[in-house]
Amino acid sequence: MAERPIKTEPGGKAVRTASPFACGPACGLLAHVKGDVLVRVEPGDFPGTGHICARGLAYPKLVYHPERLKYPMKRQGSRGEGKWQRVSWDEALDTIAARFREISSTYGPSSLAWVMDLMGILTVDALLEFIGACQGTFVLPAGCGDSAGPCADRVCYGSPWWYGEDYTTRFDKPALCVVWGNNPADTDFFKWRNIRDAKENGAKLVVIDPRFSTTASKADVYVPIKPGIDTALALAMMNVILDRGLHDISFICDHTVGPFLVRSDNGMFVREKDFVSGGSEKYVVWDSRSDMPKCYDASNVSPALVGSYRAGVVDCKPAFQLLRELVAQYPPDRASEITGVPADAIARLAVAYANTRPAASYRGMGCQRTFHGDITFHAINTLAAITGNISFEGHATFELNHVAFLSRGVPNLLPLMQLYEAIRIDKPYPVRALWIARHNPVNQDPNFNKMINELIPRLEFIVVADMFMTTSAQYADLVLPVCSFFECTDLISPVGNGSHNYLQLQQKVIEPLYESRSDIQIIASLAEKMGMEGFLKESPEELIKILLASGHPSMDGVTLEKLKETPMLPAAQSLPHFATPSGRLEFYTEKLKGFGQELPVYLEPLEGPSTPAAQRYPLSLLTTHTKYRTHSMFANVAWLREMDHEPALEMNSADANPRSIMDGDLIRVYNDRGEVRLRAKVHQGIRPGVVNICQGWSPGDYFTGTHQALTHDTINPVQQAIYEPNASLYDVRVEVEKVKEA
Repeated sequence: MAERPIKTEPGGKAVRTASPFACGPACGLLAHVKGDVLVRVEPGDFPGTGHICARGLAYPKLVYHPERLKYPMKRQGSRGEGKWQRVSWDEALDTIAARFREISSTYGPSSLAWVMDLMGILTVDALLEFIGACQGTFVLPAGCGDSAGPCADRVCYGSPWWYGEDYTTRFDKPALCVVWGNNPADTDFFKWRNIRDAKENGAKLVVIDPRFSTTASKADVYVPIKPGIDTALALAMMNVILDRGLHDISFICDHTVGPFLVRSDNGMFVREKDFVSGGSEKYVVWDSRSDMPKCYDASNVSPALVGSYRAGVVDCKPAFQLLRELVAQYPPDRASEITGVPADAIARLAVAYANTRPAASYRGMGCQRTFHGDITFHAINTLAAITGNISFEGHATFELNHVAFLSRGVPNLLPLMQLYEAIRIDKPYPVRALWIARHNPVNQDPNFNKMINELIPRLEFIVVADMFMTTSAQYADLVLPVCSFFECTDLISPVGNGSHNYLQLQQKVIEPLYESRSDIQIIASLAEKMGMEGFLKESPEELIKILLASGHPSMDGVTLEKLKETPMLPAAQSLPHFATPSGRLEFYTEKLKGFGQELPVYLEPLEGPSTPAAQRYPLSLLTTHTKYRTHSMFANVAWLREMDHEPALEMNSADANPRSIMDGDLIRVYNDRGEVRLRAKVHQGIRPGVVNICQGWSPGDYFTGTHQALTHDTINPVQQAIYEPNASLYDVRVEVEKVKEA
């Protein structure tokens, strides 16, 4: 690790810790303390680099914010009325224990649900242990917009969570970086450092985005695509690549299901048993040498990638042939009509992607926050596969001893988007108590009006554990003050997603302020109130040692003592294979045949340009991230509010002028679901027909309403079948009008 001089405060000390907050990188931090006061923070070294952003620099302001929750409070009056009574921890915990017993007895233990976010590994595992002991429900955390991509990666790579991103980005020296619907220059500095380093080594940068973002401003080629249409662009690029013979035949044959024969009658892969009596489940290819079907593990097989064949009584084609037939429907001229990208620009991009090797694809949240966002990632993965732009570098992961925290029971798992139905119509089972830990679903999750008018009233008991009186906390029955991450110890996992693979220790830096407690302390105390003996009696450091003691080769040499000094990489390197049923990259997936999505077919967004919604509401709404907040966090920090003081609707002058809207005007943004009033920000850096409100603002920041009143909670059954339904936060249509000042 490169040495960097550390200037400590006179009489102070510097402690390396790490942030658990999910803005992407899980940054390492060096916290400077004098006495028991956090004075300032700076980047903690990683090998070769260190990062910190405006939010990181503002952490001390968050820790010592005057609005921070100081003690437990119990609701007085109606939910949302803002009347609270201070109570002791004993009274708060006794109340929770009693209500949990009552609700569990009435509706069943699964009616107790926990939704959480932005936590370290130990805290999550401890909470899961408690939820399992209660036989309660853990609400999967990805559903507020970030699960469509993982759905695609699960079927294509078999990869958990975000490690699928590594396959398209982990190149030592990429010659081309293609950024799809992502703005890492503002929101993910590790990823941006990788891209910047590649540019300094001569790589070209392409940015595909409806907004001319900070990242786009650094691009060699900027592609201002229509929102939610990226699948059509990827298919057209494949059309050009295959038409010009620029695909990587060796990679397709050796690492993908491209040569595997697919039955014409049911769309399943041909197995040996389909044409040989007593045959096996082995996959079959058409051997071009012998002109007959053979198992692909046979020696001296030369698999055909194109053509139509008959194996026994089964008509079949190679999966690659089926892909060719699909992409043939999307020549650049047709894709141009769909995407708004000129046909010649599509062709140039396709040729550059195929010929400029290796090409890294940075797939952002933006291009998968639509109803069919999983198909977009599927298409980008397929584009990478047929050109061999897949990396087997850097896929090592830590295998921690999570099972040690499941000895008291395994929680029920419920995707966040399905929580709506569990509360509203008791499907798949009723949820009547909700514990919200460091998450802000009322503010951050879709369909605000449904949340307030239909879901909140159905919940009989709501607990919020947080640092601030968030929008969600305002509707709670009990609010509990929790520590900042500087006030407790935890373990921070690598997050994949093209950032880094380091395991870090979140070291306690200062003592807890006021009456705040860590999440682990809170649930340990609640467990005692509920009669769970010996629950989480170990210290956080002892619990971390349990997590590290998995015995897996990836953990060799990883100790608590070493983590106190430096972040660590996994000891074991993973092998170049995929955890799919075939052990290959599956751009054709049997699991999705029943949905007609076995290949990445283009499907228009739910509220796309030709839908009824677009006839009434002609503008496509995005709610993108900003460098000044992590979701709704930091919105109350004065330092950052000076740079981003109020919400605004970004719109192009081509949309503003016909509506007589000028920069700074008060406007109303609306659709059938709700409305919000805020100022207009008119500029040319956003595609005509598209408007944007940076997410994270709370209702009190607007003149009236909230941006989440415009969004919807429609569930995609395909994603539900794979992993977890996505929130289609960028698949929204609105209209905008100027309103008079009050």
